[in-house]
Amino acid sequence: MSISRPAVTVLLAAFALTLGVGAQAEDVPPATNKLERFQLKHANCKWTNEMGNYMYECLKANFNMNAHWCHNEAMDAFCPKQEEEAKAAEAKPADAAKPAN
Repeated sequence: MSISRPAVTVLLAAFALTLGVGAQAEDVPPATNKLERFQLKHANCKWTNEMGNYMYECLKANFNMNAHWCHNEAMDAFCPKQEEEAKAAEAKPADAAKPAN
């Protein structure tokens, strides 16, 4: 039995929504195991369409099995790039404060 693409999209959207509504990393106690440490490391990572497509292709390749593995793999592939971009944006001086000539 195969799950249709719209059904997978709805499930992924619901899953991503639950991630977005969760507590921020500062509000939770320290992690007690490897999986919790992994999730807290990427707590501020925003879910993107690219991550959803990556997860969809992973599920399709694995016959709709191993959803947690596919989710963690997507987070591991895309979150470090987001974190680097966020750090670069923080380090960049604000040009808006400079007067225009």
